[in-house]
Amino acid sequence: MRKKKRALPLVCGMLALCVWMFCSCSAQEQKEKETREGSDMEISEKAPDVRETERQEQQEPEEAPAAAATPAAQEEPAEPTDPAQQPGQSEQSEQPEQPDQPEQPEQPQEAAGEQNPPPEAAPEEETPVLLFEDNFDGTTLDAKKWKHCPNWERGGGACVWDDDYAFLDGEGHLVLRAEYDEDYEVVHSGAVWTKGLFECAYGYYEASICFPTAPGTWGAFWMEIGNLNDPSPTKGLEIDIIESINNEAGLCNHNLHWNYPDLHSIGSGQLKKDIYDGEFHTFGLLRTDQEYVFYIDGRRTWKANARMCEPCPLPGFMELTVEAAEWAGAGSSASVKALPADMLVDYVRVYSAKP
Repeated sequence: MRKKKRALPLVCGMLALCVWMFCSCSAQEQKEKETREGSDMEISEKAPDVRETERQEQQEPEEAPAAAATPAAQEEPAEPTDPAQQPGQSEQSEQPEQPDQPEQPEQPQEAAGEQNPPPEAAPEEETPVLLFEDNFDGTTLDAKKWKHCPNWERGGGACVWDDDYAFLDGEGHLVLRAEYDEDYEVVHSGAVWTKGLFECAYGYYEASICFPTAPGTWGAFWMEIGNLNDPSPTKGLEIDIIESINNEAGLCNHNLHWNYPDLHSIGSGQLKKDIYDGEFHTFGLLRTDQEYVFYIDGRRTWKANARMCEPCPLPGFMELTVEAAEWAGAGSSASVKALPADMLVDYVRVYSAKP
C-alpha cells in the first residue's frame, strides 16, 4: 500500500508534465499560425490579387474611348488626317505619355504644316496679248499707227530723213530707202515712228526685216523712252533692238543708251550673224521690270539685267529707220556704188509677254 501511495504522485507529475508540454506546443503552433496569417494579411494589403489587377487592366481600354469622346475631341475633325496619327490608333497610348499637355494633339498638326507645307502651285504664265500689229498691207502707211519722222539731218550731216523715202510697196512691205544725192552729197533715207500713236512699257517687241548690204549706211529697229538727257536710265533710255552697222562685214549689234550729254552706253558688241542673205529675219526685245532680253530669229543673243542697266518703267515709242554717217563710210565710192538700197519690213508686233 505504501508503494502504491508513493507511485501515485509520480504518475500525476508525469501527466502534468505531458499536459504542460502539450499546451506549450499548441500555444507555439497557434502563435506561429497567427504570425503567418498576419504576414499574409500585410502582403494582401500591399499587393492586390493578380487576377484582379488583370481584370482592371482589361477594363481600362474600354474606358479610354469614353474619355476621347469629349466635346473637345469631337471639335477636332481635322485630327484623323494628321499624318502623325494613323487611322484606328487609340488615344490610350498617347494620353498617358503627355498627361500635362491637353492641346498637344493640335501642335503636331501645325508643326507638320510649317515644316512640310504643301507645294505651292506654280504661277501661271501670262498669256501673251497682242497689243500692236501692222503687216503693212495696202499702198498707204497707216496714219493711226505710224508717222514719218521729222526731216532731220543725221550722221553729222551725211544723211537726212525724207518722207518720200518711207512708203509701202503694195506687196505687204514697208520700204525704207537710202539713196545718195550727188548734187548735195547727202544720203536721203526713210524713217517712221509711233510717237504719240502707240507707246508701251513692258512687253515683247518684234519685227521681221530684210536688211540690205550697203557700206556707210545701216538700218535699225529701236525705241525712245522718256527724257534721254536724264542721268538715270529709269527716266530716259534708247533701246537699239537691232542695228545693222557694218553690215558689209556681216555684223550687227544691240545697245542701250542714256544720259545723252555724257552718253552712257552698254551693248552686245559686234555680233556676227547671217542676216544679210536677202531673206527676212525676226528681231525681238523682251522688256520686263528685271531685264532686257534680245533675240534674233527666236534665239536669245544678248541680255542686260538690272545691275547693268536698271529697267525703265516708262512707256516708249518704236522707230524704223535707215541712216548714214561718214564714220561708217558714207560718201565713199563703195557706199555710193551700193545705193540705192532698201530695208524691207514685213511686220511689227507687240505683245504683253513673249509668245
